Amino acid sequence: MMVSMSGLRVFTPPALAGLLLLGAVVTIFPTRARGADTEAALIAWGHTIAMQGNGLPGNTACAECHRINGGGMPSVGIPRIAGQTETYIYREIRGVQKGTRYSPYMDGIVQNLSRRDIRAVALYYSTVRTPKLHDPAEYDPSLRELGRRIAHRGLWDRNIPACILCHGQDGRGIPPNFPYIAGQSTTYLTGQLISFAVVRRKDDPEGLMRGIASKLTHQEIKAVAQYFASLDPPVYGKIPEKNRPDRLRLIPEKETPTP
Repeated sequence: MMVSMSGLRVFTPPALAGLLLLGAVVTIFPTRARGADTEAALIAWGHTIAMQGNGLPGNTACAECHRINGGGMPSVGIPRIAGQTETYIYREIRGVQKGTRYSPYMDGIVQNLSRRDIRAVALYYSTVRTPKLHDPAEYDPSLRELGRRIAHRGLWDRNIPACILCHGQDGRGIPPNFPYIAGQSTTYLTGQLISFAVVRRKDDPEGLMRGIASKLTHQEIKAVAQYFASLDPPVYGKIPEKNRPDRLRLIPEKETPTP
């Protein structure tokens, strides 16, 4: 509360406490203020969000699940996001916000991220690199050839194309829109294929993945998931030229921008 005394403004203790709290928030999260969004500034703000969230209620640090270097948590199916493109990460977070990407864990966390926040954290994780983490999922060697066949040749007698047609040779991705899947955990890949198959996840262009996943048997899903999980993810000594943030272009969204 503020009172006036002879033209002077005096803050009562509760109001003063509120101002001090606001000042603390601004101090902890200084880069939320809008300004000249240079690439370096966005990466710095993305790092802050990754480490401690954006400072708004309900938001938490990305690193709690994806780790600070984006290696994920293979044991529980949390995906690697290190080195995925800014375009892809941005699109998937927006998909969770809009309900097209099924993710009950992330749904409540990302709702208060602004588009600037999302671009910043997407840019940050697109630039970090981390080694492949151990995948504790049980490996069935008898399924390797089946998984390799689906990945490289498909099952054309059932109109199932090869995975590498979209996800690139050895699952290394085709930037900026098709993610790498090599080195993702068996648990994560299995879960996403099942999510597509039962139409919980529906952010795939023209329903492409839904159509493919719904034709795969459980054994085929397990086979192709463990095949790609057995491969090494792309590892770059530096950001590849084609992945440079200033070369990537976000897919335009047909909706009214928020202030």
